[in-house]
Amino acid sequence: MSINNLPNECLFMIFDHFNGFEELIQLSKVSLRWFLVVLLKFSKVKYLQLMDKRQRDGDYIENDKLWKNTRETLKSHNLRDLLPNLRIMEVPKDVFLRLRSPESYDFRRLINEHPKIRGLIGLYEPVENRYNLENIEMVSSDFKFEFKKVFRPNQLKQIRLKQIYMSEFYQYVEYFPSLKRLSLTLYYDSAKPYNGPKLLDLKILEFTPSSWVNKLIGLYFMDSCPNLQSAFLSYSDESDFAKDIVDESIKNFNLRDLVIENAYYLTWTALRRILSKFPNLHHLAIRGYIVEESHVEEFFRLLPRIKLIDSREYDGFIRESADILSKYCEKSNRPIKIYYDCEEEPNEWPQLVNTGDRICYGFDFMKHCFYKTWDSLPHLLDE
Repeated sequence: MSINNLPNECLFMIFDHFNGFEELIQLSKVSLRWFLVVLLKFSKVKYLQLMDKRQRDGDYIENDKLWKNTRETLKSHNLRDLLPNLRIMEVPKDVFLRLRSPESYDFRRLINEHPKIRGLIGLYEPVENRYNLENIEMVSSDFKFEFKKVFRPNQLKQIRLKQIYMSEFYQYVEYFPSLKRLSLTLYYDSAKPYNGPKLLDLKILEFTPSSWVNKLIGLYFMDSCPNLQSAFLSYSDESDFAKDIVDESIKNFNLRDLVIENAYYLTWTALRRILSKFPNLHHLAIRGYIVEESHVEEFFRLLPRIKLIDSREYDGFIRESADILSKYCEKSNRPIKIYYDCEEEPNEWPQLVNTGDRICYGFDFMKHCFYKTWDSLPHLLDE
């Protein structure tokens, strides 16, 4: 039987085994029918993500992503027409630094003319007056830029900023009060403690303070996010928990997921205060902290609805803490999952921990963020 006699469904299944971008382009030139089948595969692509040049020579499609490594894709093809449902794209730095190069122009044209792009990774200076960003709702940037000249008030729903000072952070919060996800690496300046508007729509907060920043500022800010559901707090050095007081009077009954990375410096007094603020936690990660046997009963009393505890470390696990927690759960007949061994992962363990994807589909903290380290968190989550 000739391949041309196969129904379109079978032809699509065959073409699904071809992933090279240029390879698929060549297949599309065989006939109009083949072109339409290839175009259907292209229409499923929602994300353009850059890859390390050592990974693969040519651009290729994998599920809903176009992995880009070469310049030919942009120079030779109209990606706006080939990828009609593109939603998020990662832009290389030289697009903004070398605005006169042909590749820079093609990237800029794709950003400006594609009607469905909603998210950008890699927004560098200068961007003012050069890009049409009126449809952009999600931004991940490693550089500061004049955001008030680029975006309308309340335009952005998701922001990831790698380098931002406290005073600038307050301006972002006031300018974009309807944020749903906020990821920050915060630097110190002379700003006063946050006293701005409440972020009523914020569902996910990811926060790490640099040196000299009060390590409790993330918890202070969470008090202004009453509907927050998931939080990821990462600490890189000795914290201020021992000398500062956590306000236990302000409760968040909506928080379900909490990650505290590098919790080595947490005292039991500080952890007890923190946990008392979130009585409805379902999933808790305290990586690097050892729960002592004398505290385990109170620990679980503070977590009446806990279902999962992640006590892993970067380079292994804290078996001592996990054993103490497991014995108590068995004794008290509480069916709580306790993860501590990265090498013996259970069947339900997410298979997305070390993918390195900067773009993930679905606004799902437990699936895409909870089990990861700070450096491997996705830049943007597509709702």
